[in-house]
Amino acid sequence: MKNQTNPQSKGNAIIKKTYYHLVLDKSGSMDSCWSEARQVINKQLQDFKRIQSENPDSKIWFSYCAFNQALRFSSDLMPVEDATIDWATIYPEGMTALYDAIGESISYVKEKAAGDLKSEYSDVVMIILTDGHENASKKYSGQEIKEMIQIYELSEKWIFLFLGAGIEVTDVTKDLDRGSKNAISFAKSDFHFAFNLVSDELEDFVKLKSQGQKKTNFFEKGTVSF
Repeated sequence: MKNQTNPQSKGNAIIKKTYYHLVLDKSGSMDSCWSEARQVINKQLQDFKRIQSENPDSKIWFSYCAFNQALRFSSDLMPVEDATIDWATIYPEGMTALYDAIGESISYVKEKAAGDLKSEYSDVVMIILTDGHENASKKYSGQEIKEMIQIYELSEKWIFLFLGAGIEVTDVTKDLDRGSKNAISFAKSDFHFAFNLVSDELEDFVKLKSQGQKKTNFFEKGTVSF
């Protein structure tokens, strides 16, 4: 993508950018819900296109990291109208390098978005979806990820949302000391409901951003139980 330090403008409107990055667990235990996960994520990308079209002063970029004990990133940040996931090369197997996936995703978005993140009109929303506990990271510890997230959240430009599929997400993030902050847990049979909620929250984020407001608390309007 082409990096720009200053926000783009369209006429007299300032284009407000949101970088949506999905950290997607593809460990072996995801096999039981993989078909539904693919379906709802593809639908969400369509929802994002609608959200952008209904908020013309907003530009949404999409990227992803699919992880087991290894990480597979999208080749670049994609305008949401062109956003796709290479499902042919992403399928469930292996273990769960959750901390490496989060740490390397932060580095990836920083490198790809570069100067754009210096703009007050650009933000990062990172969704971390997992159905299991960390068991395979080699580069990052829980303490290191905890500190990284805290530093980036303090900038008020990075938002980290945690989704636990068939698992209590507060158990997964215990080492990160987050409690239930910006997190939901849901049954694997409820992928559609959970990701509809995520789309609603992002739509609210984009609309508030258009009004000059910053949304930092997510999943307060409803919860998903299992």
